[in-house]
Amino acid sequence: MKPSTFLAPAFLALAASCLANGPAPATPPEFGQVSKDSVWVTTPERMIRRMLQLADTTRDDVVIDLGAGDGRIPIYAAKHFGARGIAVELEENLVQVAREAARREGVGDRVTVIRQDLFEADLSTATVFALFISPGVMQRLKPRFLALKPGMRIASHQFDLGDWQPDETVEVEGRRAFLWVVPAAVEGTWQVAIPGEDFSLRIARRYQQLSTSGERAGKSLHVIGPNLRGTEIRFTAFDRDGTSRHYRGRLEGGRLVGESDAGSGAKPLAWSAQRKAD
Repeated sequence: MKPSTFLAPAFLALAASCLANGPAPATPPEFGQVSKDSVWVTTPERMIRRMLQLADTTRDDVVIDLGAGDGRIPIYAAKHFGARGIAVELEENLVQVAREAARREGVGDRVTVIRQDLFEADLSTATVFALFISPGVMQRLKPRFLALKPGMRIASHQFDLGDWQPDETVEVEGRRAFLWVVPAAVEGTWQVAIPGEDFSLRIARRYQQLSTSGERAGKSLHVIGPNLRGTEIRFTAFDRDGTSRHYRGRLEGGRLVGESDAGSGAKPLAWSAQRKAD
């Protein structure tokens, strides 16, 4: 009798057992498990919720976690915020754990777990990043974050982006969470058109921090309180009669457009601005 003939019944029995019981469970991860660019440490549920709230996450968002570990952040985003989740993780056992957890939590159809080096991941599909990765990795990712479409949101547990100051910071149970909104490139000189009050607006930008000045009819014009959040911009300038006027607008197709309010019951005025050539 050939060995293969003798082993066949045992092999078939083992195969039938595997089919009946499903795939072998993933090797449980260990707290502090070391990967190529990270160490696996979990983010508490309350922190996950606060990070996703900071980023104004909705069912229309795609939430990516880079170095996702057991996938708990994308899974939470899918289960409690209705978003789509993408977990990028290099370690095979963590990938298996994340996939099993997504199925167990009933969001296997809304969470994709990808085994990949986080530096090779496609970031363009995300609208929200929710992360807990080391300061060094955050710094290496910063140029890629800044190159994303304006308005993309980046939430981080504990670690920041160095000299790129966050738009918001909160504390949860002694831990910090940060939010950045990728800023639009609004720097330059703009010609602002508004009925009877046209002026030239100069904007300098470092990340989302702006400095502004203006000029009308050859005279200096104070432009104060500039604020940029994604594509949304706000500032205050002064009408010819000295009345302060508050401008709010957004970058659309290379132009600034919006409304302004002078207070005291005055009718809001629409405004737009075209960037001047250097």
